[in-house]
Amino acid sequence: MSKGRYSAPAPTVTRLGVWLRQLREERELPLRAVAGEADMDLAHLHKIEQGQRLPTEEQMTRLARFFHLDQTDAQARRIAEEFRRYYADNPAAPQALQILNDLPWKTK
Repeated sequence: MSKGRYSAPAPTVTRLGVWLRQLREERELPLRAVAGEADMDLAHLHKIEQGQRLPTEEQMTRLARFFHLDQTDAQARRIAEEFRRYYADNPAAPQALQILNDLPWKTK
């Protein structure tokens, strides 16, 4: 028998809207309840869940607070989705991500 190495499949990252919808559905909450608690229009939240819109920074903050999520993680997911949306078809996007990864980051 071969002693080859087995590698685990790469983790899949869920798109922002799908992730938010999963959070809502896991809690068995109707869309209108989450929209109301996050002070958002129901149609806008629906479009976010469908991947047709992005939440603003403030909307993401309210959603994270409502779902008791880590604010930094929630905002990072929003920023990543925004980057993906604007640059997904750009062949330079992977290199840009590598450059960003290699840059030093200031913390407050």
